[in-house]
Amino acid sequence: MAKWKLYWVESDGYEDCFVVAKNSRSARSVEANMNGFDISDATAIRVMDIPDIFEEKADKKFRDWSKIHAPQQANNPDLHEWPWYADKWLLEELGAQFRVIDNEEQILLRDIVYAKKPTGEWYTYSIGARAIYERNKDLPQYDNYDNEPRIDISKQLYTAMGLALTQCHEIEFLFSNSFVFAVSEKQKKKYKTFNDFFKGWEKKTLGGLFSAMQEAFDIDPEVKMALDLFLDMRNTLVHGITTTERYDINTDWGQKELLAFLDLFLSLCDPIKDIATSCFEVSIEIANTYLLKESDENIPIKSSNELLSLFINCFKLKSMN
Repeated sequence: MAKWKLYWVESDGYEDCFVVAKNSRSARSVEANMNGFDISDATAIRVMDIPDIFEEKADKKFRDWSKIHAPQQANNPDLHEWPWYADKWLLEELGAQFRVIDNEEQILLRDIVYAKKPTGEWYTYSIGARAIYERNKDLPQYDNYDNEPRIDISKQLYTAMGLALTQCHEIEFLFSNSFVFAVSEKQKKKYKTFNDFFKGWEKKTLGGLFSAMQEAFDIDPEVKMALDLFLDMRNTLVHGITTTERYDINTDWGQKELLAFLDLFLSLCDPIKDIATSCFEVSIEIANTYLLKESDENIPIKSSNELLSLFINCFKLKSMN
């Protein structure tokens, strides 16, 4: 069993840091004693065990440093580096990666990104296998970081991107054919005939469609948040996500970031697609009931009370006065 452990110690958000200690109380004590916190104000999160071979290396580095900066202690036979803050060399030996992106200093270790904002405040988020497990608790938890196989997952990511783009196309088709949203006065003034409307509606961007929806209907706040998030992620996806620094598919870090992004996006697509389908079905019902001549055949569709209820719960028609 390893003698030392690596902890991520959180305090005021600005002094958060990696600490090497034997237990969480010791780790919190290092931070509290150095920065004047009460030990109860600090939280220590265990990251991993530290192989015993690094203790001797840390002590040697500390002794060499002491010979220059603190010679009075350099010959002390009981001189030891830890418990103390984790140096960069140790984090690198433990598998950490470093980068600066969007003016943030970031450290990646075991699928957790430790990011420091330009303001100096730290925050963390999960990517890769850890992010997928956190959002899908029914999946087996991946914990093989000590012997993590280096696998090229770029092909799987391209497949997932294909699935994501297919979902985008299907969702946009449903919304672009949901003419129920043309009932606002602003939209009515743009078109003289239904054919004009259909042609104009199909040319709208997804953002334009969502704006037109808000002109005619009050949208449930949670649904609106989901639609806005979908639009933002959709735009990120279709405008070359794999070539951006954060999601660069040619790097291990970028692949893990992209994996987490696609997992979240595909999870979001399911409820958005249900909403889009409900809008489409309501539009077809309106067409069959009010727009077709008696001699015309109805547009074939399988009506669903569940989808009708979903539409009613998500969208409330604004006053036309």
